[in-house]
Amino acid sequence: MGVNVLKGGAFEPWLASGQKLSSDGRTLTVDIDKKATWSDGKPVTAKDVVFTFQLVKKTAALNSSGISFASVAAQGEKKVVFHFDKPAFTQVASILQQYIVPEKYWTGKNPVTFTNPDPVASGPYTLKRFDPQQISLALRGDYWRGRIQVKQIRLPVVNSVTEISQLTSGQEDLSGGAIPNLEKQYVDKDPAKNGYFYPTYGSLILVFNHDRGALKDVHLRKAVELAIDRKQLIQLVTQLGANPISQTGLDATTQGKWLDPAYKEPVQTDLTAAKAQLQQAGYTLSGGKAVKDGKQLTLNYIEVADFADSVQRARIIADQLGKIGIKVNVQPLASGTYTDTRAKGDFDLASYGLAYGAVPWQIYNPLLNSEFAGKPNGGTAQTNNYLRWRDKTTDDLLNQLANTGSEQTQIDLTRKLEKIIVDQVPYVTLSNITAGCAWSARNWTGFPSKDDPYDICAPWNGGPAFENVLAHLKPAQK
Repeated sequence: MGVNVLKGGAFEPWLASGQKLSSDGRTLTVDIDKKATWSDGKPVTAKDVVFTFQLVKKTAALNSSGISFASVAAQGEKKVVFHFDKPAFTQVASILQQYIVPEKYWTGKNPVTFTNPDPVASGPYTLKRFDPQQISLALRGDYWRGRIQVKQIRLPVVNSVTEISQLTSGQEDLSGGAIPNLEKQYVDKDPAKNGYFYPTYGSLILVFNHDRGALKDVHLRKAVELAIDRKQLIQLVTQLGANPISQTGLDATTQGKWLDPAYKEPVQTDLTAAKAQLQQAGYTLSGGKAVKDGKQLTLNYIEVADFADSVQRARIIADQLGKIGIKVNVQPLASGTYTDTRAKGDFDLASYGLAYGAVPWQIYNPLLNSEFAGKPNGGTAQTNNYLRWRDKTTDDLLNQLANTGSEQTQIDLTRKLEKIIVDQVPYVTLSNITAGCAWSARNWTGFPSKDDPYDICAPWNGGPAFENVLAHLKPAQK
């Protein structure tokens, strides 16, 4: 099922037509749509769902949401029942968002290395072409949900130099890329045909590696927090629609009911206070350098080399921290190397995004639960706990959250977690992030907009949201 962030995390049917959690939170029953079929024409069965979840449970690399359950079993052809050792109120969304694979084609395969060269899936499209220049998807003639008029999707490789011209010429209909000065350079040139929609869907954070000795000092972490100029980052790098938000990582607009009013406002840049925090951490400011034991404080910041905007952001943060005497080495890495380096903890600083879900537990548990932190000073971190945060109070609050079905209790516990994040600064929140798209109405109409914000339209977001966008599109009248 989908989780619509723009509708407060509401569940929306997709492969599953319905779900029900028992009053004690220990049994979840999921109904697979009776019409659902794979692209090879065979029915999607409860056995496929059971197979997928058993695969996820025994393969840590696949379990990015930290899903845990005691057992999962099929009841007939189209019903799946999960049992939990403890209440699983906060896990439901993660379970419902798990993609399902066909048992027939995945049995006996190593799910981490299997390239799935001839993919069979339950969605509306099949793979037509896959190469370094373009991916093409073809609409299934037998798609069980129907509704979509877009017969083919082409995903070409583009760059920021040519993207606007491709949109304005009608060669490209939809973009999820970071287009600089989007309104001025694109929308204002033809407002009747050029549009965009950039809703909030999560937060961007800078994480510390808490296994590194210097970064274990909360005063150093607070110094970094106070030295960062979030408005400058947004002005120079971040996409349209981004704003500084609460240090908790929760956006007041979409996550307001969970957010403690005391923490609603973003942290303000204060270099004087940042330098005072460095002094409390034992550093002396000498010749513009933060020095301890005769050495300048130096931190390594890793980023994916292919993400030019992210590398630019890292370099601006390095300049900002330089104003309080911290030297930051930005290390752009190949994507695979970055993933491996981050998981193994061979870094000081890194940044990445967190996507909101039905409840804040969905971002806080994978990020802050010590279960996923790996072994101290070694071992591989899982899910999003690349910061290697280990704190018993945090773990206890996360466990209590997982065990309650009372929304008010969930709010109270979430706000206690927020206090830990504000007081101890396990990471620094830079801004909200948007799942944005720019679109051209030359060939298709019906894209989401500020006036009709029915769903997230970023094509890279995928899943039920993007299928919903496709279902809204109609050929433009020529």
